[in-house]
Amino acid sequence: MFRSLIVVAVCAVCAGTSVASAQGRGRGGAPAPAPPQLSAGDTYLWHGEFVSLDPASRTLTVKARLLRQAAPDVERLNPGDRVLLTWSGQDIHAGAVRRVTRYDPGQQIVEFFALPAELGSRDVSGDLITVKVRVPEASVGAVKGTKPTEWVSLMARQRPKSDADAIATVSAYAKPEK
Repeated sequence: MFRSLIVVAVCAVCAGTSVASAQGRGRGGAPAPAPPQLSAGDTYLWHGEFVSLDPASRTLTVKARLLRQAAPDVERLNPGDRVLLTWSGQDIHAGAVRRVTRYDPGQQIVEFFALPAELGSRDVSGDLITVKVRVPEASVGAVKGTKPTEWVSLMARQRPKSDADAIATVSAYAKPEK
């Protein structure tokens, strides 16, 4: 009886491996390429509505898209709280914030699409969340002339080591050509 159970288990594993292997193959039986592995130095792009810039502290206040499922997360927080925004995203593009949690600056960030920030407001009307982020000194000039309600593009680091390291660049939003 025990020997029969072992034979059945081995056959199940072999069959499962064959199915998984067949599903991982592209046309002509060639193996499908593995998705690229991201490392801690990689970046992702997100866009937000410019609110204000404090050049002295290099603090940018911006409104970012928020998925409705994350709105209750924001209601439990207060303006000025340190937060960790977790984005929905694919490849190098973040779409909208899908989760907002409290953040301790000593906490290690393990998710690729996570961004430490300061909550600017609990108001999430229009599916936007207002946050403050520190920007590199080189980016201050790039957005200095930006007016409120204009959009900016932010390149953020995957799994940043600190708040000051989270944003790589900021620029005025440039609409892609068709």
